[in-house]
Amino acid sequence: MDSKVGGTQLQKLLSYDEFEPLCTWQREDGQDVLVLHLPEFKKDQLRIQISNTGILKITGENVVDGKRRNRFLKEIKVTKDYDSNNIHAKFSQGRLRVTMPKKAPTPTTMESPSAAAMILPQDNQNDTIANTNRKTSIIPNIRARVGKVVKSKEFSAAMVNVGFVVVAAFSIYVAYNFWTSYVRVDED
Repeated sequence: MDSKVGGTQLQKLLSYDEFEPLCTWQREDGQDVLVLHLPEFKKDQLRIQISNTGILKITGENVVDGKRRNRFLKEIKVTKDYDSNNIHAKFSQGRLRVTMPKKAPTPTTMESPSAAAMILPQDNQNDTIANTNRKTSIIPNIRARVGKVVKSKEFSAAMVNVGFVVVAAFSIYVAYNFWTSYVRVDED
């Protein structure tokens, strides 16, 4: 009698067939598209999310018959080259297209002259190292000029701006690391 009860309980359990869907990449200017071929699935059987660590997780599960189900899990590392906030997906005719736009390249800026180059005088014979008796040092003169720069209003304003940037960057970092976003799937 116990085996019969155990047998009916086992029949009630679902069995899962895990599979790896056929995936193809389409490289385009400004974006890459991952196409998953899922002919037996519907939009509501799919879930796409991106974690705070940059892992794109695509899962799906459908019922084959009353007790058997197919399911898959596909994980992709989203590199810093992609704009993870604008990743979107579209499901049509048994194909899930996940579009991952690339970040726009930032133009390189010319390096600004260093602080020392801005402070040093151009044509002052007393401040050059080529002084013949080398007893005169340029260090006290540079220290005096640096002191003037540090005490200036422009320097104070710049430091306040740097402080705001640090606080904003930290806030963005915290938000990025502690929120997980989901990718919405569009359908034709």
